[in-house]
Amino acid sequence: LDKFETELHSDMQKAELYRLKEELYYSIDEKQHQADLSEKGRTTLRPDSPDAFVLPDLATEFSDLDKDTSFTPEKREETKREAQQRYAVISEEIHAISQLLRAYSLYERDVEYVVQDGKVMIVDENTGRVMPGRRWSDGLHQAIEAKENVTIERETRTYATITIQNYFRMYEKLAGMTGTAETEETEFHQIYKLDVAVVPTNQPCIRDDRHDLVFKTRREKYNAIQDEVRRLHELGYPVLVGTASVEVSETLSRMFKRGGLTHNVLNAKYHQREAEIVAFAGQPGAITIATNMAGRGTDIKLGPGVTPSRPSQVKDLDGKLVDVEEIGGLHIVGSERHESRRIDRQLRGRSGRQGDPGASQFFLSLEDDLMRLFGSDRIARLMDRMGAQEGEVLTHPLITRSIEKAQKRVELQNFQARKRLLDYDDVMNQQREVIYSLRSFALDGGEELRGEALKMVERAMDKRIRDLLAEFEEETQWDYALLRQELLMHYLLVVPELEGDDPPAAIDGIVQAAVVAANKAFVVKEATLDEVRDENGMGFSSRLLSLVMLNVLDEKWKDHLYDLDQLRSAIHYRSWGQKDPLIEYKQEAYTMFVDLMADIHTTFTERFLRAQLVFNAPPPPPPPAATDGDGGPKPKRRYDALGVLEDVPADEPAVASASPVEGQRAGGESARPAPRQNPTVVGAGRARKLSDFEKAKAVGGKGGGVDGATDWSAVGRNDPCPCGSGKKYKKCHGA
Repeated sequence: LDKFETELHSDMQKAELYRLKEELYYSIDEKQHQADLSEKGRTTLRPDSPDAFVLPDLATEFSDLDKDTSFTPEKREETKREAQQRYAVISEEIHAISQLLRAYSLYERDVEYVVQDGKVMIVDENTGRVMPGRRWSDGLHQAIEAKENVTIERETRTYATITIQNYFRMYEKLAGMTGTAETEETEFHQIYKLDVAVVPTNQPCIRDDRHDLVFKTRREKYNAIQDEVRRLHELGYPVLVGTASVEVSETLSRMFKRGGLTHNVLNAKYHQREAEIVAFAGQPGAITIATNMAGRGTDIKLGPGVTPSRPSQVKDLDGKLVDVEEIGGLHIVGSERHESRRIDRQLRGRSGRQGDPGASQFFLSLEDDLMRLFGSDRIARLMDRMGAQEGEVLTHPLITRSIEKAQKRVELQNFQARKRLLDYDDVMNQQREVIYSLRSFALDGGEELRGEALKMVERAMDKRIRDLLAEFEEETQWDYALLRQELLMHYLLVVPELEGDDPPAAIDGIVQAAVVAANKAFVVKEATLDEVRDENGMGFSSRLLSLVMLNVLDEKWKDHLYDLDQLRSAIHYRSWGQKDPLIEYKQEAYTMFVDLMADIHTTFTERFLRAQLVFNAPPPPPPPAATDGDGGPKPKRRYDALGVLEDVPADEPAVASASPVEGQRAGGESARPAPRQNPTVVGAGRARKLSDFEKAKAVGGKGGGVDGATDWSAVGRNDPCPCGSGKKYKKCHGA
């Protein structure tokens, strides 16, 4: 009977969910992290255009156009372009709406990202750290910027891409050490062919890893966390509260503030104080709320007096207080389980290091993401059968095992996603090796690069000629004038065999003649470039060859990566036609790579054969700077507030002045302020009267000598003093 009721209840739920789904404007798949418009949503957005979200079948349209003899070649090409443009517009609109839905419904602020200084910063879900400079691709980052009402920056272009797996597989030898590799040993073996060996700890671990406590709601869970932290704080033990997101850490922080619990918060927003917070986290009574960034490779040193056990009272499952002997050391309080057991083990591992005592316990609720998506139904039914009321807690080894099973399912799902990503990247990896080998030739230069360049020239000639002549049905219709024009326009190439009245009648003969002419033009181009030598006596042909090759490879490879990203994002639709998306991706990617190489050959040949070096005259040397008597730069002069001429420090920033020349007004009038009648100099703690000599300088800029006619303003600090003492001015009257 229970089984029948369960099945009936399940069928009723499915029917209700189906009815609700029909009323939705869009649906969200949190497990797959996808969002899509429903039929009602599409109709609402485009009521006048039912086909606005239906991609045209270009292959079928092109096939029908090629079979239709009523179209002229020009009209057929124009119709194809219109179809391609229509496909591009619809595809772009579908993609933009999909990304906006994902941004607004699946990406939460202070969880997947934070907003700092008017910018959307991605937060690493495993480490809890901000990843500056990283942006989501395919317009997703722009959609989130629009959601947060910050400046929308242009989409970044991918210049190079590689998966972590393929990056590590480039090493000849692989080895590593981590405290949490045991849970991922299957992936290590399948991807890297590595075995995982468990090394025993230096000291026996005496940490008390307690069973999870499960509550019905998050509110109950947060209240229980606050009570537990308060109890441990009153006992004088340090507590580390681990959270899975910035949002949860700030929520608990607000609750602790209202409860009068002094604490520190360590998350992606306050990472500058990480060292200071971690250094204090092991002190008696310290409370630290941290995201995963404090759970990786962090050694929290225990303060004095926190290791002994102490008597305490805790509530049992019936809510009664019982006496217990609370273990000492650092206590870990987890606010929720992570999708990966590895992250939870890293958090537990902050406590009980090197034989120290400690304890760890996780507080969960049925509203947590992991429980809600993967493991809450069975536990919720168990809590209902046991008659759990609000505020009551459920703990049992069976629940802990059920949660671990849910985590294993999520880990398996994530591993399958990474494995699938690696399968796709393996296709690109083969292409990457070809492109990067060519790039190595371009960087190294030499005969290998020259030989590869000659091969590109030959292949470019072959493809250009064969593609052009393939447009004609018969050999007698070949347009040699058009062929000569194409070769001259694209490559500045004249083929002698095509200039006469008896050109080759076979396509192989034309290709051979064009290749010979292109090779000669290549050699002539090199000789022309080497006629001009640099200061070391080196020519410019090899450097220009490397430069052109690098520019072409980088430009074309960048565009190819973008095209592959677009292909991979849409290839899964092939599964609707009972086709394997991976096989389809391999076929399409191979075709695109063949086109890429042909494009590289053609573009390189065009740019190198048409390249011209222009040498500009060198810029005139800057005018010599004014110097003082010792050969150093002549210091700038100015009048201070007392009207005394002084030097401007070299490191003082320039200040805009109203006068066009320092020390002079626009009309030539002296710009120094009028001196005071009885000026004083303040220094050494007392004020003193100026001497007659200093007064003379302050009033008229002149002084010394019998007649006072010496122009002291023109004397440099290192010049001989005009008074005839033999000292420098700065050591004498300029002191």
